[in-house]
Amino acid sequence: MNNKVLMISSVLATSLFLGAGSAQANTTTNNNMNQQDMSMNEQMGQMNNNMNQQDMAMNEQMSHMEQTTMMPYYNYNGYTTYDGQFTQDYDFVRALQYDNVMIDGYKVNTATSDKDVASSKTVYDTTIDMNKDGQVIHITFDTKPESVSKEMFKKAHMSNHMIDEGKTTDGSYMTYETNNGMYKAFFDKQGYLMKVMIS
Repeated sequence: MNNKVLMISSVLATSLFLGAGSAQANTTTNNNMNQQDMSMNEQMGQMNNNMNQQDMAMNEQMSHMEQTTMMPYYNYNGYTTYDGQFTQDYDFVRALQYDNVMIDGYKVNTATSDKDVASSKTVYDTTIDMNKDGQVIHITFDTKPESVSKEMFKKAHMSNHMIDEGKTTDGSYMTYETNNGMYKAFFDKQGYLMKVMIS
């Protein structure tokens, strides 16, 4: 009888020991799996962060492209004395603000530091002044006589910032600031626009 109890006790102890070992093995396996899950979760989180950063960079690029394509632009070809009303055009006024007006194929380079006139040329009724490197520093064009009054010009250009106003020997002038340059409108003694100089 004692032998049977002893044998049952040793079998029980062995199975308990094996069970504990298998529980320990299960715990180790579970720990390893949890670590792998955590590692995979970290990798997935990093991938999501990278994708979010790429999305943000792409959105910034798209926004920059939209701004570039949406920047106001105005192109005038021909005699500027034909019709002075284009100087009142909303698109012309906005393009002046953004230094993005082209007259007869020329546009002022506001980025150049050399503002000394080395040469000039006339295209139709527009004078193009260039520095020694051939960069355009001024465009001056005449307008149709007695077609745009000073009040009309002021009203059309009110969205741009006027920085100076004064008298000349022939009449008066108004100077407006642009993003990187300026433009000046000249008026005769009767108060009509005569010419515009973009710098």
